Amino acid sequence: MTHKWLIFTDLDGTLLDHHSYDFSPALPALHRLLARNIPIIPVSSKTLAELEGYVTDLGFSGPVIAENGCVIRLPGQQPLLTDPPYPELRDYLQRLRREFAWHFSGFGDMTIQQVVDATGLSEPASRLAMQRLASEPLLWQDGEKQLQDFREEVRSKGFRLLQGGRFLHLLGDMDKGRALIQVVDWYREQGWNDVRSIALGDSANDRDMLLCADIPVIIRKPNGSHLDLPERANAVISEFPGPAGWNQVLNRLLDRNGD
Repeated sequence: MTHKWLIFTDLDGTLLDHHSYDFSPALPALHRLLARNIPIIPVSSKTLAELEGYVTDLGFSGPVIAENGCVIRLPGQQPLLTDPPYPELRDYLQRLRREFAWHFSGFGDMTIQQVVDATGLSEPASRLAMQRLASEPLLWQDGEKQLQDFREEVRSKGFRLLQGGRFLHLLGDMDKGRALIQVVDWYREQGWNDVRSIALGDSANDRDMLLCADIPVIIRKPNGSHLDLPERANAVISEFPGPAGWNQVLNRLLDRNGD
């Protein structure tokens, strides 16, 4: 490629199949990128502990962005964490529960079996998902009015609340987009002066990352629908869902740039 490219990618539903977690349809583009030493940076809601296995299986050796941007691990360094760290986040939630009597359950309130039941993950995978550093998934067990009040309260204190599939994710003042910018800046500090970023994602919690990338790539969902990103007229939309779409778009970009 003409520029030094950085590939930032969501995992579930993007590089990994939404149901089977298979990434084999993406292997042709994946191999081309790795052979050219183009960094592929996973950007996920998963914990760092959960991502370790994927990083090994996929052959990634660069930065890793976990917990929706709250945790950044740069090569050879200790993870960078967004304030507040997980224990303080848990203390804050306990204070909210006492003060407002709101009903919710976070991973820190649950047993391993309850996380298994709530997520559908295996027991070993649930243990990894519970090794949190800077964010907390919540099951809301109260009314809509109480949820609105909860949203306003946490926002007033500088927290963010992201809506996942079934869980709300409470985190500090960070997102995938700002994490992308931090990693791009780190590469520039390493001497990568002409850096361009490509970000691939399929969900609303990828929006910040896509908006911050030089080339945003929207991966279709299995039903053919896709995230709308009207702010970016140059957004690329894949023809296929999941890893097949990931492969299609990145192969096309590689071909276009003579790689």
